[in-house]
Amino acid sequence: MSEGTSEQAKKPARRAGGYLFLPKDLQTNAILTWLRRSHAWTGFYGALFFFFLGLTGFYLNHRTSIMHIEGGVTKEVASLSAPVEPGLITSEETLTAWMKEEFSIDAEPSRGRGRPGGPVSFGGRMAEQAPTFTVTFRGPNAVITGEYELGANRVSVKRSNPSLLKGLIDLHKVAGVNKVFILIMDTMAGAMMFMVMSGILLWTRLHGPRLAAVGILGAVAVATAIALSGTWIGWAA
Repeated sequence: MSEGTSEQAKKPARRAGGYLFLPKDLQTNAILTWLRRSHAWTGFYGALFFFFLGLTGFYLNHRTSIMHIEGGVTKEVASLSAPVEPGLITSEETLTAWMKEEFSIDAEPSRGRGRPGGPVSFGGRMAEQAPTFTVTFRGPNAVITGEYELGANRVSVKRSNPSLLKGLIDLHKVAGVNKVFILIMDTMAGAMMFMVMSGILLWTRLHGPRLAAVGILGAVAVATAIALSGTWIGWAA
């Protein structure tokens, strides 16, 4: 027996079966090489974002009262009462325009949270409450809020700065970002989905039997369903 034949005999037999969910016609060396390289380069492309998404996702998962972990803080750094001519501001739109011009803000505000006016009871007497307009400009580095009561001669303005962790969490929630960043996050979501699908295809051939793969995915699905069943809330109008 030759040396080459002896070495071939020592090699373990290759496991039978092809890549799960991948037709045999597509199981060529060129396609499989492309699949491996695409999986690797996709992971490299989104590595930094995936790390921060995992980190901030961990804190978002613990933001409720159950197993709560503090996920950064927001600190008020400035507060002032700016004078304004009565009658100049009559709506959230005019308050927005005034704040943009007064403080050179180039961002668009988030949805206003004003308070409508109307009759209120005060000390047993009925009084007319003036409406209040509130506008908030939210960005990853700052939150600026302006509040104005109709007919007043001053606008209350506050600025708060988030900590680094809080800023990263807001980026995770795409709060106060522009369209370009949203599109970048869309590519990250697509990259993660591609890595999951390509990873499953590669795993079914390179690691262990298919039954183990089905068992792992099934166990995760069952555990998730059991966990959610205890928190599902039924409601009827």
